Amino acid sequence: MRDLALSCSDIDCAPLLREWRWLVPDTDRPLMIGAFGDWIMCAPDGSFWSLELLEGTYTRIADNAEAFNRAKEDPENLNLWLMAEWVQIAERHGLVPEADECLGWKVHPVLGAPIAAHNIQVFSLRAYQSLMGQLFRQLRA
Repeated sequence: MRDLALSCSDIDCAPLLREWRWLVPDTDRPLMIGAFGDWIMCAPDGSFWSLELLEGTYTRIADNAEAFNRAKEDPENLNLWLMAEWVQIAERHGLVPEADECLGWKVHPVLGAPIAAHNIQVFSLRAYQSLMGQLFRQLRA
């Protein structure tokens, strides 16, 4: 099984975030990226933020590292921030992304498709980030 999230110290995040800069401030530092392409970021004030690709939202999730570390012990938060249960479901269906890949929706649920195992596939991480950033920017326009 691939880890629930990859450390951003292991990958070049700048090109992955290019299509999200309309929502995510340049000053916020990426810390990890989840198997479904969701992000955990740190703002200059030390607060932690989640870029969640199911709803296309950027939300403050903790005031500091201590609060984040406590909060990530709660499985509900891991489901909310990193889709932990869906990562396991995908794995049971033989979908395990490599380091340069992520899980994603064949047709995104925001467009009316079901949140279901048959709607999950493995994507290029770079392509999926680009597509999702563009999709949500257009939906908000």
